[in-house]
Amino acid sequence: MPIPSFNSDGVLPPFIGRTGPPEWLSPYRTTAVEVVRMLGTSPTRQNILKGWFDHRAALRAIGFDRGFQWLVGSFVEDKEPKDLDTVGFLFRPPGVDDEKMLADLMQANGHVFDRAQVRMTHSVDFMPVDLNGAPDVLVNDLGYWLNLFSHRRQDSLWKGFLQITLEDEAEDKAALALLDATRTEQKNEGTP
Repeated sequence: MPIPSFNSDGVLPPFIGRTGPPEWLSPYRTTAVEVVRMLGTSPTRQNILKGWFDHRAALRAIGFDRGFQWLVGSFVEDKEPKDLDTVGFLFRPPGVDDEKMLADLMQANGHVFDRAQVRMTHSVDFMPVDLNGAPDVLVNDLGYWLNLFSHRRQDSLWKGFLQITLEDEAEDKAALALLDATRTEQKNEGTP
């Protein structure tokens, strides 16, 4: 399903219509190519998207290639964002069997998991959720992030957000190619 248009409040609608299939309800499942087409509309947004793709590649490089991300925050609003907030629902890599092993892997890969470092390097505010963890912790994490990001902070306006799989590396490559082509085209046209 294509990403819905921003509503009159400048946010993705939390749902489309009063009744309909699950595809009409946030989080909207979409593709990386659709994200570039709909949200890669300015040089700032394009730079943020490039950082997001680099971060996704770094996740995959250390074995986090199954799961999905929620794209949330101001990046999925009709305004110029400073970064891209993502909640990453990740299955552990093979061989990472317990929470200690996971914590050690995350500690050893601060360039991928340290929130401040990722924000500085990639313009991505990354919040990971362990899909292999205890069910009660997963439910609590899901409830927290859903409630935090389904409303705009300043006025509690209900809003939608996006869901992108981590498993389609070819889709990311196609989206990156589109992003690069868009950036080149804008440079050739003299767009800053």
